[in-house]
Amino acid sequence: MNEEIDYNFRKAVEKLEILGIHDKDIYLVDIIPLVEMMWADGVAQDPEIEILQHFLDGHIEKLNQTVGYEFITKIEAYAFAQRFLKTRPDPHLLETLRNLVATVSPFTANKSKMVDIEESILAACLNIASSAVTEYPYELTERFNLAERKCYFEITGALANIKR
Repeated sequence: MNEEIDYNFRKAVEKLEILGIHDKDIYLVDIIPLVEMMWADGVAQDPEIEILQHFLDGHIEKLNQTVGYEFITKIEAYAFAQRFLKTRPDPHLLETLRNLVATVSPFTANKSKMVDIEESILAACLNIASSAVTEYPYELTERFNLAERKCYFEITGALANIKR
């Protein structure tokens, strides 16, 4: 089983490197579903960015606790995130990266931590989707627009691989 995880991890890292994500940044790919959720309605709004930063702070803390030293700083992590916040990234790029999250997460070997990561990613995605709307007033069932709903279900499907 570990050989399969190692092989899948190496293949995912190769894909990430082709896409320009190297070294420590590989361990920050967990934020991609949040980035994707932020841009689903076409606009990355301030409350959504704050939720992403809050998630990122917790993610960095978990990473650093796991390895026992400051492996990634907030400055490094925020610089990585900023790449996806200035302008809307290509949706195909985000989809590709999202589908690698379950494979490159630093917690892959620990199933209970992986389930916790999945739940925290999905909770943050829900918080992002519900934190801001692009148009007021909105109908009773339009707090999350169709694009956001579709995005959320795609993220849920991709992260379901974590439990396997």
